[in-house]
Amino acid sequence: MNSQIEKFLFDNGANLIRFVDISALSVNQRQGFLKAVLFYIALSKEFIISVRNGDKVEYDEFREKEQKTDALADLLSEFLRHKGYNAYSQSEKSHLENDKFDIKTQSSVLPHKTIARLAGIGYIGRNNLFIAEEFGCAFSMCTVLTIAPVITENPPLVLSKCRECDICKRVCPTNAILGKDWEESTGREDIVDVFKCTCECGYMCMMNCPQTLKYAMKSDIAV
Repeated sequence: MNSQIEKFLFDNGANLIRFVDISALSVNQRQGFLKAVLFYIALSKEFIISVRNGDKVEYDEFREKEQKTDALADLLSEFLRHKGYNAYSQSEKSHLENDKFDIKTQSSVLPHKTIARLAGIGYIGRNNLFIAEEFGCAFSMCTVLTIAPVITENPPLVLSKCRECDICKRVCPTNAILGKDWEESTGREDIVDVFKCTCECGYMCMMNCPQTLKYAMKSDIAV
């Protein structure tokens, strides 16, 4: 089952896939499921640099890839159900249809970031975005909850590497980012004011994150 899912997602542009054990989460969060498929699609280096430099871009690549990951999650859940395994796509459309997203608080029952932490691929940054080692926070992520017999791993959790960096706070034009580190006991409201964050700035906190720029500036030429 793992290989079938990987082929489907990689063939459709996914850059990373993980099979995650979510059994330790609360019953309310995991909604009766024990496993999750996490995947993301990275933004192009050209888009990152262009937005950061203030260049005029022809289209919003981030929004386009958000829509693509959501569509892939919907298709994957359909594929798994066709195979006889219950599955739930955590796409925006699915959440709204199933009352799993609270518009008033702008929060979902089980954030993708919670699953990504369990996958051991990165950490939640001071910008409240998930930061992965290979692509920084310049990617779109989605998840599918399932009971399918996929083989999961239990990697160690990754600690924050923001350290004293506060670039995201300094570049935020609406002062939505408070500059505090995320911790298990930290509420989202202690890190960012989501109602001030409009993304109309061109995702400055994403594009200026040192981990994102590390990816964007990295040469694709093998040495």
